[in-house]
Amino acid sequence: TVCAWTWVGKRYLEAAMEERKDQAEFKVRWRSVFLDEKFMGDKTRPHLEWLAEEYGQDVADLMRDKKLSLFSMGKEKGLDFDTSRHMADSTRSHCLIHYAGSVSLDKQGELVELLLKKHFIEAVDLGSVSNLLQAAKEVGLDVDASKAAMEDETLKQQIMSEHRKARDDLGVKGLPFFEVFLEGDSNGIPRSFSHDQPTESIIAVFDQLTSKATKS
Repeated sequence: TVCAWTWVGKRYLEAAMEERKDQAEFKVRWRSVFLDEKFMGDKTRPHLEWLAEEYGQDVADLMRDKKLSLFSMGKEKGLDFDTSRHMADSTRSHCLIHYAGSVSLDKQGELVELLLKKHFIEAVDLGSVSNLLQAAKEVGLDVDASKAAMEDETLKQQIMSEHRKARDDLGVKGLPFFEVFLEGDSNGIPRSFSHDQPTESIIAVFDQLTSKATKS
């Protein structure tokens, strides 16, 4: 929820699913990966400051001036990004997304879209419990259950385990990272790709999988 490429990649995926909606039924489940494990706790930091430390001042300046490819690619998908946003611990937002997924995948998708909009366009702090509860309320989630999920230490440990599995076992380094597989195909190897795959490449992955289903 704090990596802008997630929103761009989400739009590529949605465009691909729209192109193949007559050939397959799609289910999307969002899982947890952290952009930076150093942001744990209640501290926040300006995104541009973090970017300068991680990637150099030149990159931060390009981000500030909206000259990175992120902005042109986002604009093609109707997205804009506020560069005044802050980095914060996203553990609570992951807990909330996990809870939404237990209600329904549609509800989870609705929440993810809203959180991305709040963070990247409105520069809302997603480390804030009150901001997250407001988002939960806006998508119709039970507020008490949402708060409980964000305070659930067992769920926090589960989310961290999910992150480490993605990082260590799957080798995830860039966000978003997608795995696509046929439901019920326990022997199939998921097709994986990251944000830099255009819609046409994602469609090709879908076609490979549906072709396999047709032959089996």
